Amino acid sequence: MKDLKLAGLKAERSAIEVNGVTIGGKEIILIGGPCAVESGIQMRESAETVKKAGGKILRGGVFKPRTSPYSFQGLGREGLNYLVQAAREKDLLCVTEAIDVASLELVAEQVDIIQIGARNMQNFELLKMAGKINKPIILKRGLSATIEEWLLAAEYILSAGNPRVILCERGIRTYEPSTRNTLDLSAVGVAKELSHLPVIVDPSHAAGRRDLISSLSKAAIASGADGLLIEMHPNPAEAVSDGPQSLHPEQFVQLAGELGVVAEAVNRVFTCSQKNEEETLESLRNEIDDIDQTIIERLAARMQIVSKVADKKRLDRVKDNTREKEVMQRLTSLGDELKLPSELVKKIYPIIFEVAVQSQIKRKLVREEEMDRSLVSR
Repeated sequence: MKDLKLAGLKAERSAIEVNGVTIGGKEIILIGGPCAVESGIQMRESAETVKKAGGKILRGGVFKPRTSPYSFQGLGREGLNYLVQAAREKDLLCVTEAIDVASLELVAEQVDIIQIGARNMQNFELLKMAGKINKPIILKRGLSATIEEWLLAAEYILSAGNPRVILCERGIRTYEPSTRNTLDLSAVGVAKELSHLPVIVDPSHAAGRRDLISSLSKAAIASGADGLLIEMHPNPAEAVSDGPQSLHPEQFVQLAGELGVVAEAVNRVFTCSQKNEEETLESLRNEIDDIDQTIIERLAARMQIVSKVADKKRLDRVKDNTREKEVMQRLTSLGDELKLPSELVKKIYPIIFEVAVQSQIKRKLVREEEMDRSLVSR
């Protein structure tokens, strides 16, 4: 394609770095969140789920280009504030859609990544303006766009001066009515053959059904996608838009936990936060095991010293109540300073004292028997 002067294939593929997150590298990037921003609570809950799943970017629409003029059109500036605040609280990046020049200028001030949706893929004035913005652009493929048209739309942004473009396959309109659109996974491979730009996949808008999201997401990674853009809502039944295709939070986290195997099979990486938590739990348990071993070793050393103490005592003075009381007071005070429950010290040390006394008595009796036998043998 001769007109792909900037979007065309290069010797090296482009990796788009955004505040510590790289799209187009070895790691598969997960973007998640609701179709539309509805409230601050909704976005905080969504951000928590995305973070838990290992996602790096929170999505949410604040300007909604809808087929019907009577459908929810988005909260605008108010929704933008909810999105950005929720993302920042969980140390996530955020992305939202710009639908015209005015909204582009507004969202560019706050979000990390700007999305240009399928309906605006050939809004050439918007593409030119996006090329003048110093923010990465996710460019969705149009409803019926060819791959060439999609890449030429990216060329508009690149030629206007913005080199950070991320292509997004989100399904195209076909004659098949069983899904909202038809996910064209071949487009991922073709786009990568023709262009150096990263390619991500939106299985949610392709399927329009949450029951297909898991399999399509895995297939997208297997086909070479650099990331996934998945819709998730804290309560899909109450979503103001796209509820049927939005995953429940637990489904989103479960899917994320299954992506690593697929990524590894194609020499990519996806790290699920839940797995990290499990690894952290394992490391903490290892630390506990080490401490337990140290406790046993120190108790053994204590018992060895107890045996030596027995040699210094008379049999009728092995148990020293005054000494035990002093030790208990000292250890209880130490436990209080270290925020250790006093009940723990009070329950453990009487047992240690009793075992020590019995050990000393036994040692004294054995020694006396040995001495008696020695005298008899003389």
